[in-house]
Amino acid sequence: MKIMRPILILFVLAGFFLPACNGALKEIQALDKETKEIHDSAMNDLAEMNRVSLAIKAFLTTALMTPEQSAKYSKVLSDMEKAESDMMEWMSKNEPVEGKPEKEALAYLKDQKAKITKNRDDIRAATEAGKKLLPAQ
Repeated sequence: MKIMRPILILFVLAGFFLPACNGALKEIQALDKETKEIHDSAMNDLAEMNRVSLAIKAFLTTALMTPEQSAKYSKVLSDMEKAESDMMEWMSKNEPVEGKPEKEALAYLKDQKAKITKNRDDIRAATEAGKKLLPAQ
């Protein structure tokens, strides 16, 4: 009977900790999935931004404008280049969370999600700014 009591306590304690671990794992998986979905969306937006960038560059080869007018185009193209560069940097530094402690994995994924969300928003903003500069077709 004395042996049964510690085993029973062990099972009770395990019952408390296993759901917590399972919950954290589900949160990590959900956060990882959301981050990847945002990245995929940002990559689609990046392709659109690059099409707009090419259109602006083509337009600039034939457009006659003042330096002040030209500065608007240069600013948008610079914003586009920065957004693309930020995406490449995010992708090069993003790494899997397997093997990391749960708290560290959650903190890392939250940080990565915030960074890729900002990058996606920057890509979209640069794309819209570029579209506004293009002549109506």
